[in-house]
Amino acid sequence: SSGRLGDIWGRRRLFLAGLGLFALCSAALAEVRQFEMFLALRFLQGIGAALFNAGGLAILMTLTPPHQRGAVLGVSAAAVYAGVSCGPALAGVITGTFGWPALFRATALAAACAWLLMRHNLREVWRPNRGEPFDRAGCLSYGAFMLLLTAGASSLQDASWAPWALTGALCLFVLYVRLEWHAPYPLLELRLFTRNRVFTLSALASFVNYAAGIGLGFYFSVYLQTLRGLSVNEAGFFLAGQAIVQMFTAPFAGRLADRHGPGRISTLGIFLCGAGIASASFVDMRTPLILLVGIQLILGLGFGLFATPNTAIILESAGSRYLGQAAGLTGAVRTGGMLVSMIIVTLSLSIFVGHDTVSPANAPAFMESMRLDFLLFSGLNLFALVCSLGRMSYDRERASEKMPPGDGTV
Repeated sequence: SSGRLGDIWGRRRLFLAGLGLFALCSAALAEVRQFEMFLALRFLQGIGAALFNAGGLAILMTLTPPHQRGAVLGVSAAAVYAGVSCGPALAGVITGTFGWPALFRATALAAACAWLLMRHNLREVWRPNRGEPFDRAGCLSYGAFMLLLTAGASSLQDASWAPWALTGALCLFVLYVRLEWHAPYPLLELRLFTRNRVFTLSALASFVNYAAGIGLGFYFSVYLQTLRGLSVNEAGFFLAGQAIVQMFTAPFAGRLADRHGPGRISTLGIFLCGAGIASASFVDMRTPLILLVGIQLILGLGFGLFATPNTAIILESAGSRYLGQAAGLTGAVRTGGMLVSMIIVTLSLSIFVGHDTVSPANAPAFMESMRLDFLLFSGLNLFALVCSLGRMSYDRERASEKMPPGDGTV
């Protein structure tokens, strides 16, 4: 919805509004002490982040020439991974030295500085769909769908609530698709999926790849701390290695995509992700930690090579008219993939471990759950590889200008 709103209201305005909301909520979070108010502000903070992320990605693609988009998206992705890898350690230092409210004050200050830079250095508004109405019905149905899906997924062990929530989420998703298909100005042009093979396969590859990869971090975190005896800080630094590799790989992947074609590079990334996940399925209680470091490096290299070129394909193949919608979709498929991954993990642990806390006493059950899920994630990654191979002709058509970047006609 944020991508579509930016196309109507203005991408720069959307970015500033989202970043401003994020900054204000961050400053307010440092002062509140009531749990309910804290949750409400975190919810609003998340809305602000969604607004400026979608707006910022669309602005980057609009400003960048087609032959440099991969490199620019790579730098943007590197900044994200830098935050992921450095954020926990930096947050620990700030919290330990000045207290937890200082963490939110520092976040608010950084967001305010970014707001001022954007406000004074970028003047163009970018409103390609100016005057068109915003699809409120589609936005509400999609929001309610995600709310029920998240609530149901987070309470899978509650047999009295989860089935109803997930059933309601399915009904709302069907309603959303029906509304969008018949809407004159939809929140998301669903015909992009039926008439644009490259767009569909790229979005599906992204969704499946995130569904296959995010659960690994959860399993490794519990495995390292509970079963291998690492401290929280040691496990955090260990898992940060993947994000650090992704941070250095993303700009390199973007330049390679501009030179050799994003389809080839992203497919190589999926292949490396699959190799890393398959290797992780052989981990047991006696696996040397140095081998786990190697797996983390392979996964970081794979995700780094995949994410940036695949995002470039999604945005380019959608075309300039649907650029805002495609930018919003990249965040939606990423979030959806993460949610599916955690649903798989939650179901497996409830079957093998039950309601018990993971400990050395039930280590065999936990390891069996982890091994089974890693094998399932390997299968999902193989499906993502098939999707990526199915759109390999995009590179040839792009190079021969049969499908210029940004065509994406539906």
